[in-house]
Amino acid sequence: MALAAAYAVAARAQTPPYSLFEYSTLTGSGDKVTAMSVPIVTSKGTVFRDITLLFDVDSSGDLTLAPGYPQVIPSPAPLVSSFQAGKYAGPASVYHGDFVIVVAGPGVTSGGATEWTVTAPTGVDIYTYPGSGTWYVGPLATNPLAARLKAAGITSTAWSYGIAGSQWGGAWSAKTLIGVSQVGNTITFVSFTNASGDHNEPVDQITYTLSQ
Repeated sequence: MALAAAYAVAARAQTPPYSLFEYSTLTGSGDKVTAMSVPIVTSKGTVFRDITLLFDVDSSGDLTLAPGYPQVIPSPAPLVSSFQAGKYAGPASVYHGDFVIVVAGPGVTSGGATEWTVTAPTGVDIYTYPGSGTWYVGPLATNPLAARLKAAGITSTAWSYGIAGSQWGGAWSAKTLIGVSQVGNTITFVSFTNASGDHNEPVDQITYTLSQ
């Protein structure tokens, strides 16, 4: 699987090898700085590394790297799951089958998780839902929406969770909490959000079929 395509726009006409720290997850604690899933672009493709820096501080406040640092190890293998990128057609029973979406991914997030996106391409029905959104494949505890999932009482691992919106409104308004699952060439989106807030069970759903 070639993940380098996710960073093609960021290449900036550089000549490999080079790193893209702006696409990593940076954290700091005390004298330590950690960069997770740093893309390293080489002439053979893109690899990912977790990098730890530990600093010594002298009496004047000057910083130097502690002996043995930086520490660099391979990042965990991305959690891709079974999602498939491509164009999907909506069910014939909804708006005469005029809904179309495009699924793209994977992009890499912290801890080796992956990020997927859905968009309604130009020219399709404006009420297509979800019209745009992002979801994450990985443990619930490290999902960027972990706090919101916990507040809603969502614990099921049957879905990959994210956020989406559309002009349809209702259960598919802006910042809707979604779950996504793929079986074969069909992908299902469920909404956990309606006018009364987030819920621990889906309040609506729609299934699309891969068309190309």
